[in-house]
Amino acid sequence: MTDGDLNDRLSESLYGTPKIKPDEQRKYLGTFRERVALTLDQGEAQQPQFIDVLHKELDQNPEYQLLINGNASQTAVDKLTDLSNMISNPSKLLAGKAAPNGMDALAAVVCTKDTALHLDEVDVAKRFPQQE
Repeated sequence: MTDGDLNDRLSESLYGTPKIKPDEQRKYLGTFRERVALTLDQGEAQQPQFIDVLHKELDQNPEYQLLINGNASQTAVDKLTDLSNMISNPSKLLAGKAAPNGMDALAAVVCTKDTALHLDEVDVAKRFPQQE
């Protein structure tokens, strides 16, 4: 084993395996941007028209999953968990280190598990402007 390999193994055991694009994964609730179909910020997650769009998107795409930021406002989390209970798509409520907090943190992300979608626009208000 070379010195470089030994240093890499020591670093991994101390700090864990390095993540690919950690800032991107933090922003999109643990997934990559290329897998994201739709995002809602905290304000959008409280508006019924955007919840309806989200519901339609999940109904039309059973392979999509809903990731909910447990650190979002209580109203947003309540609306999103109510939707999660109505849909058959998998969903996760993320809390702790997995969920970013702050006013600019996303409240919900709709994504695929393994497939890259490469959509140009994922923000719900920009993708469905007629809903505002």
